[in-house]
Amino acid sequence: MVMHHFSRLSTVYFALSLYFISPNSFAVDLFDMLKGMSDADQKQNYQGTFILRKSDDLSALRVIHGIDGEGDWESLESLDGEPRKVVRHNNRVVSVYPERELVTIRHTDTTQSLHPRLPDNIDQLDPFYSMTRLDDDRIAGHQTLVVDLLPKDQYRYGYRYWVDKNTGMLLRCDLLSEDKTIVEQMMFTSLDYLAIAPVQAFDLHQFEQFNQQLLDEPEIDVQQNAGMSWTVNRLPKGFSLTKSSMRYSRPALVLKSNSPDSIPPDLLHMVYTDGLASVSVFIEKNEGEKKHLQGALSMGAVNAFGNAMGDYFATVVGVVPVKTVQSMAESIVKVEP
Repeated sequence: MVMHHFSRLSTVYFALSLYFISPNSFAVDLFDMLKGMSDADQKQNYQGTFILRKSDDLSALRVIHGIDGEGDWESLESLDGEPRKVVRHNNRVVSVYPERELVTIRHTDTTQSLHPRLPDNIDQLDPFYSMTRLDDDRIAGHQTLVVDLLPKDQYRYGYRYWVDKNTGMLLRCDLLSEDKTIVEQMMFTSLDYLAIAPVQAFDLHQFEQFNQQLLDEPEIDVQQNAGMSWTVNRLPKGFSLTKSSMRYSRPALVLKSNSPDSIPPDLLHMVYTDGLASVSVFIEKNEGEKKHLQGALSMGAVNAFGNAMGDYFATVVGVVPVKTVQSMAESIVKVEP
């Protein structure tokens, strides 16, 4: 298995070297190389510390990751602010708040990492992003390949990746605005690779006496529901609808109800993505200006835009520029049967 892993990386690096012979092959080879590194990244056992900068907030976190016969394990622990530990096993995410003696549990649609990684579909992004190799660098004591992944339009952010040349681990990621200003940043300050998965790091038995809360929200696939039907007329090139479901605008009240099955969902949730950037669209009954976001709101790299549509209201949220969520929100129309 180890020899196979390094053989794959060697093949990818050889493909990259062809750029110096044939300039026209550069972009394809670089995308393919990062695809191989992304696959390698997800098979690593490691522990380390990284900093996360969002807007003016700076956080330090300890991460531990392992792969074993039961799947993908990950632990993330805050080193400043309120103590918090998050443990992910495949698509099950458990958050522990020791000071509040609280444990929350939720299940996700995917096995997405708790910290930024290279996208696993990076080889499919060439139509919407251009890639450029920069000078190699060194992060947390590890030699890294550095690349810019920049959008071909103004409707999505760019990315600068620092990738461990030996393992494929993403050691630093800068999220870039249109003028290449850093909007958000993740960077490892220490990282050690482990021979086996550190299973003790994922043990949560000591928190069994804490209050347990399940955060999974009821939802119904739109195709199985004769509810609202809407579409976004102005989508950035490459964005497509990947999820459409009916949810509850006040899930806590529904879960506390004596007969939750008798309450119909009232919130349409649609997800659009280009394979890297993702945008959520929420449509519900219009309850007046005081009940909904009016116009634009920025939270670091996340932008949102609210738009009234007569009896309905749309809120669009995503890690994309504000012009993207605004354009999408203002072009939503109801599809007549």
